[in-house]
Amino acid sequence: MKYTIKQISEIIGGKVLGDGNLIVTGVSSIENAEKGDISFIKNERLVSKVLQTNASAVVSHRLIEESKKTFIITDNPFLAFIKLLKVISDNKQQRPRGIHESAVISNESSVGDNISIGTNVVIEGNTQIGKNVIIYPNVFIGTNCKIGDDSIIYPNVTIREEVTIGDRVVIQSGASIGDDGFGYLQIKGKHVKIPQVGTIEIGNDVSIGSHVTIARAALDKTIISSGVKIDNHSHIAHNCIIGEDSMLIAYAKLAGGVKIGKNVIIAEDVGITDHVEIGDKCMVGAASNVYKSIKPGSVIWGSPAKPITFEKRLQVLIKKLPDIYRKVKGL
Repeated sequence: MKYTIKQISEIIGGKVLGDGNLIVTGVSSIENAEKGDISFIKNERLVSKVLQTNASAVVSHRLIEESKKTFIITDNPFLAFIKLLKVISDNKQQRPRGIHESAVISNESSVGDNISIGTNVVIEGNTQIGKNVIIYPNVFIGTNCKIGDDSIIYPNVTIREEVTIGDRVVIQSGASIGDDGFGYLQIKGKHVKIPQVGTIEIGNDVSIGSHVTIARAALDKTIISSGVKIDNHSHIAHNCIIGEDSMLIAYAKLAGGVKIGKNVIIAEDVGITDHVEIGDKCMVGAASNVYKSIKPGSVIWGSPAKPITFEKRLQVLIKKLPDIYRKVKGL
């Protein structure tokens, strides 16, 4: 990368204090920055690090007069720095436009303008691909799918039949979207498969991590609403519904028919049993197991999950049990 401070300020906003023509060649954390880098601080607690950093320029919430560095002053330095990182990331991930000669696209399907389709991509019949979409090598997209504008699908993703995906969706490598839900009926000790004939609907601005699996509905739809972020290795079973702007961190596991409200945070390695409902703005702590529905706004943790204040008290008591045992035994 190579930008002047003035160019960076045009990207991120803010006021330049110092040399607007200073050339920046890298981005780094405030602790590990070198000469030529630009870095940032999030708040007042990190001001002292500016006096120690080797960065040539700093994005900050205020001028630090003891430092002689060039500053870009903005109300939210972290958000401003994210804007710069996005530009850098987009430049690094530029893909050649057009359709690779090895790609196999059904004549019944359509692709939008300014498309990038990589090596060995397969797109089956009656599927619509929007404009500005980037599809990396070895992606499979089944029949009757729809991929919205400006979406990015990384290598080795599988999207099976009748999946609808909105605009600006990012699907990381190895994800599987639309595989069969795990549905069986027991008859005389044998497992009879329930055909999974429903679909999946994914909204706009959704992020799906590597090796995430999202199962199609047995009937109706599995729904991932707009703004949802799903971390790597998470599993969404058939007929789940996830509300807008909720976040599932790595290894989250949702059984069939689970309903997650809006703005919910599910921490890493959480398991939620079938048909449980999690209300809006709930938080579920790491490694919890949720066996019953949770009211909106709850903060829960543990296995089984409980209100977090109660679970913390239990953890303290458990640590005291050996001493209590010894005292009781000595009576």
